[in-house]
Amino acid sequence: MFIRMMLQGANTDEEYRRKLEDRQKLSWVTLLMGSAAVIAGIIMLRVMPDSYRTGFLSGLYCGVGASVIVADIISLIKVRKLLKDEALLHRERIKESDERKNEIAKKAAATAVTVFIFILFATLIVSGFFSMEVFWTLWGSLIAYLLIFIGFKTYYTKKN
Repeated sequence: MFIRMMLQGANTDEEYRRKLEDRQKLSWVTLLMGSAAVIAGIIMLRVMPDSYRTGFLSGLYCGVGASVIVADIISLIKVRKLLKDEALLHRERIKESDERKNEIAKKAAATAVTVFIFILFATLIVSGFFSMEVFWTLWGSLIAYLLIFIGFKTYYTKKN
């Protein structure tokens, strides 16, 4: 969904085709990341001492990685199907370029990020009373988000 949201705005079928090819490339990258998660889960199970934590994390890595792999395979199949059929490609471009639906998705994403930042900040304050490891992790996450936000804001300001 986020990849689709990032690669919207095609005015012609040819432009949409290029965006689909970019989407395909990103799907291959996330497919590799999902595979890395599965491999990490398997390695963790083999190398780490047998404990509840090891079993939990191994299962989580394998489950999330496998889900990402399946979602990317489905995405790659859909994109390949679209790229082969001009009429289907045209219909899908029209469907994806629905401005109202795109605006709703952008507003939902912006609101979700804002709420998440507030929750992250509140959790950061509370965690300082209990665990410095959690505090520094949340602090680092907050600073990383802000730096990424500033970077993309600068990029899009210069691009437009």
